[in-house]
Amino acid sequence: VEENNSTAMTSTGGSQPQGKPSSTEPSNHPFNPISKWEEPTEIPFLTLYDVHRKPRQVNDDPDARVRMPLKVLSAEFHCPVCLGYMKKTSIVMECLHRFCGECIQKCLRLGKKECPSCRIHIPSRRSLRPDPNFDALIKNIYGDVDTLEKHEEKEIETLNKAKHMNNAYAESRKLGIMQQAIHRKKKAPRIDPKPNMSGSKRKAGAASARSAPLGISGLEESPQVDFALRRHPQETMVDRLHREHCRTSGEMSVSILKTFLSRKLSYEPSSHFQILANAGGKGVILDDAITMTEARRDICDIPDGLFMVLHYRIMPINY
Repeated sequence: VEENNSTAMTSTGGSQPQGKPSSTEPSNHPFNPISKWEEPTEIPFLTLYDVHRKPRQVNDDPDARVRMPLKVLSAEFHCPVCLGYMKKTSIVMECLHRFCGECIQKCLRLGKKECPSCRIHIPSRRSLRPDPNFDALIKNIYGDVDTLEKHEEKEIETLNKAKHMNNAYAESRKLGIMQQAIHRKKKAPRIDPKPNMSGSKRKAGAASARSAPLGISGLEESPQVDFALRRHPQETMVDRLHREHCRTSGEMSVSILKTFLSRKLSYEPSSHFQILANAGGKGVILDDAITMTEARRDICDIPDGLFMVLHYRIMPINY
């Protein structure tokens, strides 16, 4: 009986301390229970990071220095308001954020009395304190800040020229000027010479030509068009205009009129607007490329001296 009891005690592991699983016994967990990740157990009570990590060497040298790239600390020396290097740095005592002296004072004078970074309330400009030590630190690291900013602007300009990033605006502007010149040449009036002019008329014409200023071809003003812009009777999604009478250039297109309505009535997008004109008692939806002169002359067929009436509405859903 004693031999059987001793054998039973050995098989049940009565001598094993409780609370810690044995390293020889298989664990019930498929992964390491003390790890946040699904990783196998190589050594009990240690994660894979603890097993394979390399210990950091202790630096006992009192004169040792840690080198860091300047780009890592660049954001600490820039003002969050103007995004430039801080000048005459001021610190907010409530939250210890730093800004340019002029930037933070302008924010408190023109805007809300709060920190631009964390929005904490700033009672007055008395809460600002100059930080000359931070200015000295910037000067020791970067030197002359004004010279540095000019150098950075030149580098950015050189990179933009190398990558042809500044040519898009110049090319589009040049193309627009050429198109305007072509359009003005088409609209320029032709003056037919009159061969049978008397001498007195020629002298009078020459005198008037001398007294009149030199005219530039193609710079004549386009005719003005008066019209009434009213809300469609069945429209309920947008309000009516406060002033319905409009006077614009005859070259203005319907798309520009839609943009005007979108901003005036605070409704977007402008493409959802429809402009309707009365043609023979029926409402005709105007295309975006149609000008006011074309709508008056070709579609509405309104004689001179009368108003053209246009209606606007939001495009129906089932359109």
